[in-house]
Amino acid sequence: MRTYLSKIIALAALLTVSLQLCAQNESSDSVYLYKTWTQMFDLTPEAVVIEPLVQVNNPYEVEILTVDPEVNEAIINNFVAATLSDSIWLVSSEYLKRNFKGDAKNLYGFVPLVYNEKVAFAVYGLTSLWDMSVVDFLFGESESSGVNDGRKEYYYIDFLNRKVLRVTPKVLSGLLEDYHDLQMRYEGMKDYKKSEIIEDYFLKFIERASRASNDIMRPYILDLVKE
Repeated sequence: MRTYLSKIIALAALLTVSLQLCAQNESSDSVYLYKTWTQMFDLTPEAVVIEPLVQVNNPYEVEILTVDPEVNEAIINNFVAATLSDSIWLVSSEYLKRNFKGDAKNLYGFVPLVYNEKVAFAVYGLTSLWDMSVVDFLFGESESSGVNDGRKEYYYIDFLNRKVLRVTPKVLSGLLEDYHDLQMRYEGMKDYKKSEIIEDYFLKFIERASRASNDIMRPYILDLVKE
């Protein structure tokens, strides 16, 4: 499970590097664009943009820009995902809004994406990058902050029901229904509404769902997407 948490932390750290490069050079390395999930799994991009301006509005919202406004519109509207620096995966919020109901409306620009053959989720937050300490940026709010202050939230992409779900305590309890032991442990915790508890049990859910190779309740993403 910690593999997924490490990947999220790496995403945040790499976005910091990208922001520094943008501030220094007003451009980034090539950005690869994907039109389908099949292309994403096969690592076969549909298009590449050479040295675009990568504008990081906050650690979880990125714009990929060129000098041509029409190209900019095409990038956000015509592609599912993009990769930066060969390792940062970003999903288009416009793709999610067009294809999924629920909380996709809360997302803007390209947002960090973590996925495998079974599950996918986005990470989003509204806090200004400049108001965050290094520790907060990498790991979320400090332990002393108590409750989730909105800095970082998880958005589960439910391909089966065509929904994007912001992971709240209620949503998490629903996701854990298929794993009764996790659900009972989560709901029995005194601090179940705290962001670090939500994160811990959501990533436990991701790990369990990812390992369910023969579970018909967890089909593969490519069996569910319409391409």
